[in-house]
Amino acid sequence: MSLETLANLAEIFGVLVVIGGLLFAFVEIAQYRQQRRETAALELARSFQTPEFAHALRVVLSLPDGLGAAALRREGPEVEDAAMLVSLTLESVGIMVHRRIVPADMVWELMGGVVLTAWDKLEGWIRDVRVEQDRAKFDEWIEWLSTHLRRHFLDRGVEPAYVRYAAWAPGRGTG
Repeated sequence: MSLETLANLAEIFGVLVVIGGLLFAFVEIAQYRQQRRETAALELARSFQTPEFAHALRVVLSLPDGLGAAALRREGPEVEDAAMLVSLTLESVGIMVHRRIVPADMVWELMGGVVLTAWDKLEGWIRDVRVEQDRAKFDEWIEWLSTHLRRHFLDRGVEPAYVRYAAWAPGRGTG
C-alpha cells in the first residue's frame, strides 16, 4: 500500500470518526432532554403530593366558581391562604409549560382537570386582586395555562385517560 493510499484511508477514517462523534452527540442530547422532561414531570407530580397542597386544593375545590375577593375573604384567612398556595403552585406550572421545561400534554395528563377547575374557582378572586393591587401580572401564568389547556386539549375533545387508554396493556407502548 502506498503512502498516498494510507493518507486517503486516514482521511476517510477521520471523517467517519467525526460523523460518529456527531451522531453520538445528537443521541446524548436527545437522552438528556428526555431525562430532563422526566425529572420535571416527577418534580411536578411531587409538588402536588404535599399535605399542605392537598389540603389547600380541597379547600379551593369546595368553593363556588368565580368567587370574588371579598366573598372569598369572608370565608376566613385560611381560605385565602389556600387560594394563594394553589394559584402560585399552578403559576409555576404555567411558566414551566410556556418555557417548554414541561410539555403541555404532560401537564394535561397529570393535572389538566385540576388546573381548569382551580381557575374556574379562583378567577374572580384573581381578577379582583389584580385590580386591588394594580398588578395585572398577578397569577398571569395560571390564566395563560388554563386558557392554553382549554384551547388545545379540552375544546378539541381530548378524551380522559380512562377512555383513551381503555385497551392499554403493559408492554404495548403508551397509546
